[in-house]
Amino acid sequence: MPFDIMYDEEPISSFVFTNEATTQTFHHRWVAQGQLQECPTCYSCIDADEPPSQHWVRGGESTQGLKLSKQQQAVLDIIEARQIDTFFLCDESAKDKLDHFMGESCARGVPELLRWMFHNNTFSVEFNLACYVNVMNQVLVFQSGNLRVDHHYDIEECVSVVYEMLMQRIENYLSCSSEYGLDECSITRIRVQVKRQRLDVDSPAMESSFALPLQLRQEEGGCNVSPSSSTSEAELTSLKAAYLKHYRECLGYFPPNMRVNLHGLQQCKTTKELYVVPYHISETLQQLPNKNFLILNNIMGQFQRLHELPTPIMGSALGQSSASTTSSSPTSPPRPLQCRRCRTQFTRRSKLHIHQQLHCGQDFTVDSMHADIVEIYEQCLPISRNVFQYACYGITKPKTVMRKGQFVPIECDWRSESSVKVQHGPCVVISNAQHSSPCKYF
Repeated sequence: MPFDIMYDEEPISSFVFTNEATTQTFHHRWVAQGQLQECPTCYSCIDADEPPSQHWVRGGESTQGLKLSKQQQAVLDIIEARQIDTFFLCDESAKDKLDHFMGESCARGVPELLRWMFHNNTFSVEFNLACYVNVMNQVLVFQSGNLRVDHHYDIEECVSVVYEMLMQRIENYLSCSSEYGLDECSITRIRVQVKRQRLDVDSPAMESSFALPLQLRQEEGGCNVSPSSSTSEAELTSLKAAYLKHYRECLGYFPPNMRVNLHGLQQCKTTKELYVVPYHISETLQQLPNKNFLILNNIMGQFQRLHELPTPIMGSALGQSSASTTSSSPTSPPRPLQCRRCRTQFTRRSKLHIHQQLHCGQDFTVDSMHADIVEIYEQCLPISRNVFQYACYGITKPKTVMRKGQFVPIECDWRSESSVKVQHGPCVVISNAQHSSPCKYF
């Protein structure tokens, strides 16, 4: 599977601060399959007398926001203006392995498309995937159920689970209902249907709509604060104003009299693991410990809200000391988890939650295209191949369903690939033809 490293087993991670004479270094290690691994991407070094926020201001948060280019923003504006909610990823060369194009697209193209959809005050995205499987002279359409994604950090894991479940459905169907094996099939079309939940930036409900990432929501004990210890709205507003002021004017240097602990959220680019890191740790002058707050940012790295924590979140890299090394590490791997309905086992609690959201795949469907039917999607919006790796098109008009032999108002040579041309834009064609169904260009 061509996904970046995302272990089926939860890695036993350590997030380590090493203090030396003049420097403080942060690095990430984990044990997977009995081997100690040094993370190549989670590394930062600052002066010993600098606050921990400088680890993330200089190298962490600034690189994690997804900034769209002017051209990409223009395409997104067109998508919104035309209310495009259906997209096709297409590839005519994916004939060597059933899951090559599907796997590559679900590893990069589909997650990138969903990240786009999280821009412009979007707080939630619901999507489903459909893949068109070419089995000799027929086309089978496998479609997932709808899945809601409440945080942009959840995108890759959600798409990964949908991909795994779809591929399992395809394999099961072919083994039971077809004389052909996986080696005789290919996928050259993926359809993504997206529904966005958006609020006006000035809406009073906007801030409360931002959810925690799923990996944090699924931690044992949760991340909710009891009402008796929660911060009042006035205190939270004052703290938010102070944070924004000092972040913008002092670049993460906060005054000593700011008697709270602030934590930031980072994602390991190698394992996709989320972890909480110290941002501002204040001395405790009272008998009661300082309150802890998690800084939540949107997909562009812009501030969303402060989330109060009951305690530092498990698996986080928290705290500094005068010792040479401080770290936080789970002591043992988690126990396997099992879905009560279908008995499927998981080692990630977040994957089990996604699986249950999809009702164990009961909403997945399979259909077949009639041998004489051709689907045509005209005047599609082309989206740069550089962004999604494969050709991607937004569907601007309802599909036209025709029978072969009927007049088709486009130039089309069914014997060659990538040959569909129309006057006003590209066209996606899906056919049950023995030769590859064409798609593309201007």
